[in-house]
Order: sequence, then C-alpha cells, then structure tokens
Amino acid sequence: MSTKDNLIRNNKYAKAYIVPQRYENLLPAHTALKIGTIFRDLYRPYVESEK
Repeated sequence: MSTKDNLIRNNKYAKAYIVPQRYENLLPAHTALKIGTIFRDLYRPYVESEK
C-alpha cells in the first residue's frame, strides 16, 4: 500500500458544531425574502461610506 493510499484511508471528516438557538425576533416572510434572512438580529444592510 502506498503512502497516498494510507493518507486517503486515514482521513477523517470534519465535524460541525452548531449551538442551539431560539427563534426570536423573526421577520415576516415577505420581508425575509427581500433581505435574505428571517432573523432580525442578523440583518445588517450594506451602507456605502463616502470617502
């Protein structure tokens, strides 16, 4: 068995850890579709700064 085969067989998949959160401060569906999130707390509109 080659070194490459050993590396492929010994690889492990990544594990995701997601903290459970409550669904709070939700936006109405029609608004959420326009801005891209249902969570009011995550909405940060892009504002271009003047230089």
